[in-house]
Amino acid sequence: MFSTHSQHNRFLIIVFSLVGLILISANNSRYWQLLDGKIAPFDGHEVNGDQVFQGPMLAGDMDGNGALECLNLSGESVQITNCSTAILWQSPAEWRVTEAQVGDLNRDRVDEVILLVWRPFQPWPVDRFTPYGGRIDTFHDDQGNSCQVILVGWQRGAFRELWAGSAMIRPLFNLTLADLDHDGRQELAALESTYEKPGQAIALTVWGWQGFGFTLIDRLEGPFQDLQIGADDFNTWLITR
Repeated sequence: MFSTHSQHNRFLIIVFSLVGLILISANNSRYWQLLDGKIAPFDGHEVNGDQVFQGPMLAGDMDGNGALECLNLSGESVQITNCSTAILWQSPAEWRVTEAQVGDLNRDRVDEVILLVWRPFQPWPVDRFTPYGGRIDTFHDDQGNSCQVILVGWQRGAFRELWAGSAMIRPLFNLTLADLDHDGRQELAALESTYEKPGQAIALTVWGWQGFGFTLIDRLEGPFQDLQIGADDFNTWLITR
């Protein structure tokens, strides 16, 4: 049988699915697809068969041992567990984790944890030695915290930080993972906001892994809410309000 953590994760997936179904049925929902590297409108009438809402994955085989590891989100921290009582990794106390899910965004064919983290701003080390340093000095809120995407996974016999992006010029929220262009690899879609109003979306963005980090594939400016992923047997699309 599944552990309490696993049952909790399944409950969260059900809740997210119900939220997604409500969003899909809303009159003011808008559908988008990634077409030739651009975010383009998708006609909801083109849905083939039943449309399915894709919620975040909260478990996966992240250490390659054939058994699942689970995410346990509590407040603004996250743990990787063995889907039972053993804690395999704990987010640092200074991190404020607002979103977490499992995927393979770095395309190494091994699941990792994708975290959206707010933590104290750190400038680029190279800026100390360049004539025009301080290029990201404003990328933080009024409390000095920056938004970053961080990947945590199994490396050298332990769970550790695999990759951490620089402080983002615009903070993200509503991270969603899906193969939007049907190339067999996941993209990261998210709503983009500002440090002054981090919960108010001003753009819809799609990002792809380029071997050393994420590159922006496309950005669509405009007010958005409640980003979700929908799919049928042939298409995958983004849903916003």
